[in-house]
Amino acid sequence: MKRIKHFLFSIVLIFISSAISCNIEPYGDDESEQVNLEAGTFQVDFDGQTFKADNTVATVLNDVINISGIKTNTGEAIILTVFGNSIGTYKLGVTQNQVELNSASLAENGNVWPSVTDFVTSQGEIIITELDEENKTITGTFFFTGHNPITMSSKVFENGSFTKIPYEASLGTNNGNNTFFAKVDGDEFVEDSIGGALLTLPGTPSTITITATKNSLQTISISVNANITSGDYTFSTFDSPMGQYNVSLTEGTVSDDGGELIITEHDVVNKKIVGTFKFTAKPLFGSGKSYEITEGSFSVTYL
Repeated sequence: MKRIKHFLFSIVLIFISSAISCNIEPYGDDESEQVNLEAGTFQVDFDGQTFKADNTVATVLNDVINISGIKTNTGEAIILTVFGNSIGTYKLGVTQNQVELNSASLAENGNVWPSVTDFVTSQGEIIITELDEENKTITGTFFFTGHNPITMSSKVFENGSFTKIPYEASLGTNNGNNTFFAKVDGDEFVEDSIGGALLTLPGTPSTITITATKNSLQTISISVNANITSGDYTFSTFDSPMGQYNVSLTEGTVSDDGGELIITEHDVVNKKIVGTFKFTAKPLFGSGKSYEITEGSFSVTYL
């Protein structure tokens, strides 16, 4: 059970790291609280307190909206995802068009509470009230019930809001001279963006995630311990190093036990990591399609 718990949280870390490598918008302090209430705020009530993010990340790409609020002093993160590109109400935890799943989740101290039960019963709503294309900001409200599949516990999130959060309409450019190459089942994965991020959250080891992204957040990600040194490593399904291939936001696969990661350089001072890799990506549960990720290589400066 501990291994599955680690896996679930690792998937959230990969998502957060990918978002951070593209863009983070910090805002405010106590002296500017009144301004924050009008623009750039992300907050929600749960566990008898009000969560107020001090970092926000948002993208509106290819009919998918992602908004994240991160509280850096505790490591908590709220992640919102809807399939759409306009104002409106989006029900959470309900599968639409057989594959799309609007969702909200909390990542906190090694645990995850996603807004999903049976994929049929709504667990809340995200309401986009303003999408300002000129100023690239997004505003709305949300509420949901999150369910931890490991502890079998639930949390109720109320009065959620995000106000004029800056968003990116493209995946951005690479950090420095980043390079990435890989093949998926023999075909080259042609990325639009390459990023790297160092992420430290309470209750988990510090992690470096290298992510190549294309189209509607199709990604290949490699997650390693932040203290990794040059050498040969074997990929794992549940522990670092771990590889992930996401065909879409709703179809994801993770490295099977085995595969090969070779770190040829890790310069912790200049935050540069270089290596090669190959692994088989399989669904964690069920008998879905597997993918062979081969000829992988990267040279990335991470944030």
